Amino acid sequence: MTAELKNSASTDEQVELRLVVGEDPEVVGQQTVPVNAGETRTVEYLQFRTYPVRNDDTVPVRIETETDVAEMMVTVTGIGPFDAQYAYPNRKQDLSVQPGTMVLFEIDAEMLDQQGTTHWYVDGEYVMTPAGPWPATYFTDVGREFFAHTFDTAGTYLVDAAVIADDGNTASRWEVTVADDGAAPPTVDAARPATSELATDETTTLELDVSSTATELERVVWWMTQSDVILDVSDISGTSDTASIQIDGGCHTCQIEAWVIDEKNAYTAVNPWVFEGFDEAGNDNGGGEGEVTVTILDTNSPVTGGEVLEVTAAIENTGTAEVTQDVDLVVGDDPELVDSRTVTVPAGRTKRFELVFKTYPVAQDDLFPVRVETGDSTDQRTVLAYGTET
Repeated sequence: MTAELKNSASTDEQVELRLVVGEDPEVVGQQTVPVNAGETRTVEYLQFRTYPVRNDDTVPVRIETETDVAEMMVTVTGIGPFDAQYAYPNRKQDLSVQPGTMVLFEIDAEMLDQQGTTHWYVDGEYVMTPAGPWPATYFTDVGREFFAHTFDTAGTYLVDAAVIADDGNTASRWEVTVADDGAAPPTVDAARPATSELATDETTTLELDVSSTATELERVVWWMTQSDVILDVSDISGTSDTASIQIDGGCHTCQIEAWVIDEKNAYTAVNPWVFEGFDEAGNDNGGGEGEVTVTILDTNSPVTGGEVLEVTAAIENTGTAEVTQDVDLVVGDDPELVDSRTVTVPAGRTKRFELVFKTYPVAQDDLFPVRVETGDSTDQRTVLAYGTET
């Protein structure tokens, strides 16, 4: 949305704008905008992401200041479901799992014009579209876009995916029940060779004995970390099976990670083998940064020049050992390090944190990149600082 602010006063003003949506009004965005005395200013970048609905809906939207309100009705067009054959797991089957289970939701590449056109929601809350080398590799090699979510507590959850396409948007919905009597995720009962360290220059056969208490097993996806490649996908079946792969060595300090997936797309990720260069604590003695991915979750952009920009980010640790990472916030086309911190993330977990930067006073609106870096992982966004027009 675009708003027009007119300051009829004889003094410059800092105007607090609020974007409010819905019959039960919800503030979905707010910002402070400077407007000089006697001037009119156009404000852009007022936006919120709608939820995928089946039927057309009309929603009140208004922009508020302390002294005035502008309101209009917005129509959100309903979209239909895409063909169930392109959605995994089968959304019509019983998706009942135990607390703490990770589930992989996938959309077939035939549904997508290109990777990055899917938006995911959990219980109506928008979550970031997967980004980084692993989703890109998975999309290319397996032919599916994926979203992974861990259901920590008991309850019923709705997971929605909206696919944006030139010929019309579509959506899919999964209902997941999380209960103590739900299906347990697959387990790895044994790994061969028993030694955790592999030679980088030798051919080795790797085997995993896997099992599931009640759900049929489906596949094992074999990854080599740091190089971010899929080595193979092994078909498995029944409630117990053995998956194997032959590798011709690997990159120094890389790990082998396996995703064991059942027919409900519940999965267990393990990385029992590492190539030469890791110590027993899982630290990289060869100069690598461990198996982590950093993602920018949100910012308070736009801000007025001179105010503090807040960047909310997260580090995901897909390894088997706790890692400690130095994280940097870098801003500008001529990169400048403006904040840093040290973050410790337990194995298999994700940790959120904030980085801040006091923006520079600018006369005109300024768009500039901000980047969060840790080791080999980087994520970037473009943010806006309003000019003071003095």
